[in-house]
Amino acid sequence: MTKVITGDKANDERIGEKVTHERLADGTPDFQKIENSEGFRELMRKKKSFLIPTTILFLGLYLLFNIVISYTDWLNASFIGDITWVWVFAFSLFAMTWILVTVYMKRAEKFDEMAKDTLKEFDYDEEENR
Repeated sequence: MTKVITGDKANDERIGEKVTHERLADGTPDFQKIENSEGFRELMRKKKSFLIPTTILFLGLYLLFNIVISYTDWLNASFIGDITWVWVFAFSLFAMTWILVTVYMKRAEKFDEMAKDTLKEFDYDEEENR
């Protein structure tokens, strides 16, 4: 591991002092330190608090649909005319999928911003390192 001088320390009382970040021999930042940082931990906490309940909801409703239509006749009752509750449930699964995708896309923008902010703390710019 080498220390690389990456720029002036803006928020330090000692103006003009250089900031150093530890980098690996190939020039990439120490991702172990990034993983242990507070910003990364907050990002992972927020992602998990969104993704785990969403995944449980998604899989739970799809599995429930298959179990209910296979082993019961609850959804065979008429909803409107010849349309049964099976059709209502099935189409609601499509709606749920589109809604979850839309919500995830909005949340992913926030997650991406948090990830970029965390990487900036360690002076890592994705555009430079492609």
